[in-house]
Amino acid sequence: MSHLSVRKHRHFSWVGSRSPHGGKKVALLIPQYNEGSNPNFTRRLAYFQELWDQHHAIVDVILIDDGSTDESLQKMQLFASGQALPLYVASVFPNANKVGALYTTILSLSHEFIILSDFDTDIMGLEKLLDVLSVLDKDSSLMGGYFRMLPFEGRGAAFRFQQLEYALLRTLYKFHQKDQSVPVMPGAGCCYRRDVLISIYRRHSGLRNGEDREATLLGLKMGYGAQYMNDIQTLTRPPLSFKALVKQRVRWYLGYLETLYKERTYYYEQVRKRTPMGIRTVLDILTVGLILSTGPLLLITGLLHPLVALGIIAGIYLSYTLGTLYLMITSPRETGKISLQILSAILLFPLMKISLEYLAWIRAFIVFRKKRATYKQSELTITDIYTYQQVARETQESMDKRVLPVD
Repeated sequence: MSHLSVRKHRHFSWVGSRSPHGGKKVALLIPQYNEGSNPNFTRRLAYFQELWDQHHAIVDVILIDDGSTDESLQKMQLFASGQALPLYVASVFPNANKVGALYTTILSLSHEFIILSDFDTDIMGLEKLLDVLSVLDKDSSLMGGYFRMLPFEGRGAAFRFQQLEYALLRTLYKFHQKDQSVPVMPGAGCCYRRDVLISIYRRHSGLRNGEDREATLLGLKMGYGAQYMNDIQTLTRPPLSFKALVKQRVRWYLGYLETLYKERTYYYEQVRKRTPMGIRTVLDILTVGLILSTGPLLLITGLLHPLVALGIIAGIYLSYTLGTLYLMITSPRETGKISLQILSAILLFPLMKISLEYLAWIRAFIVFRKKRATYKQSELTITDIYTYQQVARETQESMDKRVLPVD
């Protein structure tokens, strides 16, 4: 059986019988699952309501309950009922593993563009949205674009590390822009043409770990490009401890391995043809190989030639540090000015980066190896598993049985 729950029916409805019908060009989709116990749940609902109040002239804000088994949906319904102009709330049941919930909801919309974001992410700059989308209007070869992602609301070494890491990753966008591609359009902040995203999700496996990476790859595979939309910012709340950070990266890297395995034939063709994507894939493989070989290499060398081991460590450290400084100097818009606080983060960056990558990649490979048999059995697209065409015919009665009435 697939890793996904194989069910032929998914119940969909607009909570409160209120659905988008204003003919707007853009819909912002925010999926959530069992967030009801989150102490910031009501504050997050208030944030999205404020976003809707400010920008409802240009965008429909839609919260999606992805088959929650707690009181999330009821709380969302109660919150919306108290607003003069409530945001839209959609419900998919049972849980459709995020991709399924997004796909189901998108099939019920008529907007030209779909913005994807997360429940714990803030979005800044939506007032510039129509200007940003003019790029997509002029170029039909683009599937969409990705926003400028910034970690915020945090402190400590792990948070400062991610601030610097995200900034360095953003400096690499200038290289991706040459061929209008990017390895991942982050699911926390990106925009797709609705028709392209539907085509992507029809081919999507539904795997959760690398859902945004797989979606991006499928769009590129279909011949579309992607644009960096740096005038819109997504403020994400990152893990604040090293342990939580390792857990996050294990999921990310497992998603990369799952996508690489599922689309291995396409990746191989890109490598053989020496396309930019193929070159990036080879570099990724070499980088991961070097990271995983660092531990055993240093252990063996340290036992045989301690001074040589120290030289290797010094070389790796200097390479990371100098490379970081170079990217910061050449891309000041993304990294900001170099200060004493940033310099301290730069000095710690190689140590945290190498240890994080080493631990996360090893664990990701272990999990991938254990699950490999299930991947072989689940090489179905999400529409092979779910009959979404039936969703539109589901009645409101199926939802009334589980949505609490609001006085």
